[in-house]
Amino acid sequence: MSDALNIDLHTHSNCSDGSLGPAELIARAAAAGVQVLALTDHDTVAGLEDAQRSAHEHGLQLVPGVEISASWRAQAIHVLGLWIDPCSPQLCCSLRAQADLRRSRMVKICAQLTKLKLPGAALLAGVQAIPGLPTRAHLAQGLLAGGHVDSFDAAFRKYLGKGKRAHIAVEWPALQVVVGWICAAGGVAAIAHPTRYALSAGARRRLLADFAAAGGTALEVVSGGNGGQHAETCAALAVHYGLFGTVGSDFHNPQAAWNPLGRSLKLPDCVTPVWRGFGL
Repeated sequence: MSDALNIDLHTHSNCSDGSLGPAELIARAAAAGVQVLALTDHDTVAGLEDAQRSAHEHGLQLVPGVEISASWRAQAIHVLGLWIDPCSPQLCCSLRAQADLRRSRMVKICAQLTKLKLPGAALLAGVQAIPGLPTRAHLAQGLLAGGHVDSFDAAFRKYLGKGKRAHIAVEWPALQVVVGWICAAGGVAAIAHPTRYALSAGARRRLLADFAAAGGTALEVVSGGNGGQHAETCAALAVHYGLFGTVGSDFHNPQAAWNPLGRSLKLPDCVTPVWRGFGL
């Protein structure tokens, strides 16, 4: 792989909680100089067909991907599936089950909001009218648009975050099960943004040991918003557990000027790039 290549292996479209359509996302990435991009929407591959058409038009290489919610010791963990076959019957069936979990949780969250004297039914209807899979980010936007909170982050701090008044826990499939789905679809499983979880250093090491034992092979060493210190920590963990490294902006919205598509996402030299095995 040439360091001159601009690679971003973690992005979102409006098929989950991003703001751009898949084709618009690809066009924006190409204009920003991205040459290899993975579309990794939450628990859905619905945007990959449109993204692939746009990638052909713009001369960009698309890596088919997904970001799947999993559970490890009662902690929600996000696992990236890269270079997956989006038509894999097992993966498609599993993602339908994930979508059902998300829709059920949304109904329960909005019922909680109603109990808190907020317009839960109207918020639910608004979220359900949005194309794509409903997420808490959509609900946070609805709370902000309705003037019920003064910022997007405040919606999570006050209502939607873990332990808050409208939070609903979900029993996502076990980590090893999700890794199995990705491997069965011919993909590479990578832990997304590993420093973002509320885990001690020891717990994070146990997570990666369990992940590697389950067949996971990569770690997102550089992710949108993490500083150089986090990248160094993640690089050391990747080396210790024999994991390949990947990089991704976790792009959702062009309004987040601090995290644009096309910014430099350089993998530390000590880590073997996950894309090396794919001719990049």
